[in-house]
Amino acid sequence: MYGIVSASGTGAGLLLLAPLFAVIVAAVGAFVAIRSLQFRTKIDSAGQWWARVENAVDHCLADSTVEQNLGTTMLAHLQGQGEMPDGLDDAQRREWAHLSKLRWKVQPEDLAMIHDIVKDLALSKSRRFTSMGIRLNPELRPEHETMMRQAQLALQIDQKLGRVSDPEILKIFTSE
Repeated sequence: MYGIVSASGTGAGLLLLAPLFAVIVAAVGAFVAIRSLQFRTKIDSAGQWWARVENAVDHCLADSTVEQNLGTTMLAHLQGQGEMPDGLDDAQRREWAHLSKLRWKVQPEDLAMIHDIVKDLALSKSRRFTSMGIRLNPELRPEHETMMRQAQLALQIDQKLGRVSDPEILKIFTSE
């Protein structure tokens, strides 16, 4: 008889709310799972980006100027990852903005790292040419194109970061 009395009191009210609590707990669990999946997607995207950057840097450090140009081109592409492409109409912009919420975006620190790599590579080539008494002239050295690509990428990242360009990099363009 005691069980019947307690069921008719406050316990009955809780029994009626149990299905509602179950739905609330399930909804919270689903929300947490979706957010975790979105976070994991961004983390995976960042990991893939870093692997590509490492590969590009390896190409930049190769002996072959063809591979160095490939690496520099790869870095130029990777530094712009996450930016809205040009030429999209309004519907495409909205869709791109919606989808980009799930993607990892290149951070200023990452851009600065890429900048430092290509700047150092371009300046080392420039210094090597100067130390050998070679004027920075495209007809004289096949490495000239690689150096110019690297210097151009350094300037592009400086502009994107809102920084003043290194005078030594600017000197590469004026020495021609």
